[in-house]
Parts: sequence; C-alpha cells; structure tokens
Amino acid sequence: MQLKKIQAKDMRQAMMQVRDELGDDAAILSSRSLPAGGVEVIATLAPAAPVSKPVAAAKSAEANVSKAEFGAMRSELHSIRTLLQQRINGLAWEQFSNRSPAQAVVWERLTAMGIPGFLTRQLADKAATGKTIDQNWKQVLAALVKTVPVVGSDPVQAGGRFAFVGPTGAGKTTTIAKLATRYVLEQGADSVALVTTDSFRLAAHEQLRTLGRILGVTVKVVDEQHTLAETLAGLSHKKLILIDTAGLPAGHPEQQRQLAILRSVINLQKWLVLPVTSQAQVLRSAWKTCSTAGISACILTHMDEACVLGDALALAIEQKLPVAYETFGQAIPDDIAVAQATALVRRAVSLGRQQAEVPVERERLMTEYGGQTALTPDLRRMASI
Repeated sequence: MQLKKIQAKDMRQAMMQVRDELGDDAAILSSRSLPAGGVEVIATLAPAAPVSKPVAAAKSAEANVSKAEFGAMRSELHSIRTLLQQRINGLAWEQFSNRSPAQAVVWERLTAMGIPGFLTRQLADKAATGKTIDQNWKQVLAALVKTVPVVGSDPVQAGGRFAFVGPTGAGKTTTIAKLATRYVLEQGADSVALVTTDSFRLAAHEQLRTLGRILGVTVKVVDEQHTLAETLAGLSHKKLILIDTAGLPAGHPEQQRQLAILRSVINLQKWLVLPVTSQAQVLRSAWKTCSTAGISACILTHMDEACVLGDALALAIEQKLPVAYETFGQAIPDDIAVAQATALVRRAVSLGRQQAEVPVERERLMTEYGGQTALTPDLRRMASI
C-alpha cells in the first residue's frame, strides 16, 4: 500500500494535489490542521492485484468467499467510514467555530442542554452577528421559550376525563395520585373518581384502591366484565375522572387494544407521561406508539433525576405537544407543578451547565453539528470515499 503525506494551504488544494499525485482512486486516511496554518492529509493508493490466469480450482475458491469473510470486510469498511465521518465532523466544526465564534458558543451550550441538532440549527441561526455572546445567548433562549408548547393553565382543576398513557415506570400512577390528592384538598372528594385499565398488575389495582380509601374517592377497575365505556357511563356524575393505564412494551398486542379503546371514547383527553430520564429513542418510541390514541398533551416526570431536558423539549416542540405538568419527586401532592415554558428552559439551562464540562459532549457536539451541516465540495468528496 502506497502512503503519501501532503501539506497544502487549504483542504481544496490538498485534494487537488492528492488527485494529481495518486489519481482518482486515492483514499484519504486522515487530515488535520497545522499549527502554522494550512492542512495536512495522509492519502493512500492500494496497488492493483497482479493479474494471473487462474486455474479452475482457484476460480471456485474465489467464487465461494465465506459469509464470515464478507461480513468481516463489511464491518471493517463500516469502521473506516465511521472514523472518516468523525474526522469530517471535527474539521467542519473547526472551520465553523473559527468562522462564527458566537454561533459556535450557542451550539456548545444548546448541545450541553441535550438539544438535538435539528433544533439547535434553528435556534443558532437566530444568533446575530455583531452582538456579544451574552446578547446572542439571551436572544436564543427567548426564542426557545417561545417555541416550547405548554398548556399554561391547570386543566385538572377545571374537571374533565383524563387518561394517562406511557411506558412502564414513567410515573403514571404517582402523577394521578398527586393530581387527585390536590383536587380533593381543594374541592372535596365527592366529585372525583379513579379508574384503572391495568389488568396485568394486581399491585397497580391495590395502589389505586389504597389511594381511593385514603382520599375517600370512588375507584373502578376496567376488566372483561366492565368495559371502559360502561364504567365511564356509570361515573357520569363525577366532575373529575382520572384513568390509569398499563405500561406495556411497544408492540405488545394488549397495548394496541388498550389504545384503541381509549381512542374510541369521546370527551376523553389522553395525556402522554414522559420520563425525562429516558433516552431520546425511548421518548420517541413512546410518542410513536401512543400517538395513535390521539394524545392532546404530555407530562414530564422525574425532573429531579434528569441530566438533560433537551430531548424531551425537542419532542414536544417537534410534535407540537403541549406540556401540561412537570413532576420532580415522590412527595404527594407537592412535587408537581403546572408547566411553564420559562421554568422548563431555565431548568434545562441549569442542567446544561453541569453537563458542559463532560468530555464526551465534545464528540456529541461535533456529531450533531456535522449531521446538520451542508458539506463543502471537498468534505463531500471525502465523505463519499
């Protein structure tokens, strides 16, 4: 394998020199910026394999390359491409941060908050040239506050029928306990009812029944003998009905059946309970699964345990899903509050400051930026090798 180290004023000239000296089949192995200015690339051109007249046995052996060997080759190529993409992201970020330092600071801070690349791009574009970093940052945060959708009022206090859906461990039952307790303390127990459709966990029934006994409110269980529609019809005189549901794995047949039942009930608000401690993929999976029921708002839980809030806020913004409440502890009924956009962003910023010094965030920063950046011709050529 032939290796060639080339130094040039910029990447464009380096690529032209690589093509001139090694031809169009050259591959870039690495690139870096030089302290004195310019760039250095290391390129290679693997020599063509010598052509010989194969015998029949050799032909047969070559034609029957094992799947294991082929898989190993694909894995190696994937690793090389991943490494190259990382280098391209790093080079793109370096060029951007040198060209637009104010916007680069915005990218760094938003990434530390957990804001994904697509939303960071939209917000960073609002950073104006000619302003200080602090002025730009305040402008970006103001734009983020306006973008976060919230219900704004305290919807449960006005009464209604609300079903809580979401993944296992999201905090659905605890959230219901907080809202029910607060309502009873303020308006009394006579007009409140609790309903559970969770036929999988007996503990869930007992937890709700225990809460009902403490508060003095009606508790009903939906099962094969009592449908949700029949249960709600029997509770039509209640001003507030809170419905707990089973947290089931995505794709579980019972989950789809449960969501279909909720969707068929009129005058029923469905709220998605999202634990902000979950990864972005988990949050998006919960939304994708439960959105078929007709979700009207969400509740962000486990705020006291969160490292970042960006993924949850981005999902709410992207899906135009208003946040009704946030919860931040196990205390009933205290650890719950009506969601306010300013408070959510303030908490996200505070957590972001704590994450800003974590080394792995630098790699995420370059990855997020690289994924949202239109490549220059030279970088695009490198990415296609």
